[in-house]
Amino acid sequence: MAGAFSTLDGSGSMPKTWLSLQEQVAQLHCRGLIIDDDEACLRFLSQVSYYRFSGYFRYWQRSPETGDNRFVKGANFSAIREAYETEQAVATLAFEAIQKLEILLRTTFAHHYAQYTSPEGALTRGMELTQPPNPNEEPIEEHVLRDLDRSKEAYVSHYRDESKKDLQGKYPAEAYDHMPVWAVSEALSFGTLSRCIQACSGTPILDNIASSLGVARAPLANQIRSLAYLRNRIAHHARIWNHSVLDAPPLPMNIKRRAKQKYGNFEPRSIFTIFVIMDKLLTESEISNTWLHEDIWPRLKNSPLTTRGLLTPRKYGQMDLTVT
Repeated sequence: MAGAFSTLDGSGSMPKTWLSLQEQVAQLHCRGLIIDDDEACLRFLSQVSYYRFSGYFRYWQRSPETGDNRFVKGANFSAIREAYETEQAVATLAFEAIQKLEILLRTTFAHHYAQYTSPEGALTRGMELTQPPNPNEEPIEEHVLRDLDRSKEAYVSHYRDESKKDLQGKYPAEAYDHMPVWAVSEALSFGTLSRCIQACSGTPILDNIASSLGVARAPLANQIRSLAYLRNRIAHHARIWNHSVLDAPPLPMNIKRRAKQKYGNFEPRSIFTIFVIMDKLLTESEISNTWLHEDIWPRLKNSPLTTRGLLTPRKYGQMDLTVT
């Protein structure tokens, strides 16, 4: 059939052959995937690439890691598409919630950092920030300065002193001496903001941030880092279904216990753990006290396969694919 492979390239992997959309559907048929409507499958693959979709249907293949791409008995295109589409709907809701939390965190950090240090010139100099223990890592303020230097926002240019620009086109900390912290915080990436909040550990700044948010201080910095991580995955359209978070965010025992009583078991490295953290922050900040229970959970209840992948992620061949 078109697209069959017979030789290995220099890297030891099969050389790839271009396939038309019709040939892609035929290949799925040939490998044993049940497709009730070829036109619907073709239309879907024209919008969601075969390669992207393979990250999902691999769970229904016999042994993709060894090159056996045949589908297990009963594998159905409609079921896999439904899991994908539910994940996408949930990811959209999660991204919207993270946007609100990100703005909240920028506001809260700037307010308490400026109160404890100075409204101007402190953050770009790293005042009161705990630096990375590894001397080879960049100081936190270097991340701040880099974000400011590459910003095209008019308000950054307004506060930036162009006379301080060096021969390499960079601006030292003193170029931003009159830029208020609340303006600086708006120009930072979420990753840099997360670093700044974590670097406030050991100071009253983090205590005040946690108190203002109504959450525990100890796990907060790492929890915020997990929000930045999830935000970046969703923004870059990366899969969150059956994805295991490498750096598991800490979840206080009382919050974990209540969440498990309400939603069932979920693993520490699951995306759902981050959802529970988000729900706590949304509730305590009075942005929403229904996000997880009313926006997310009803969609998951209607899609058991999506639920399993978000609560108890598994590797290929390890997931229960039966639909109940």
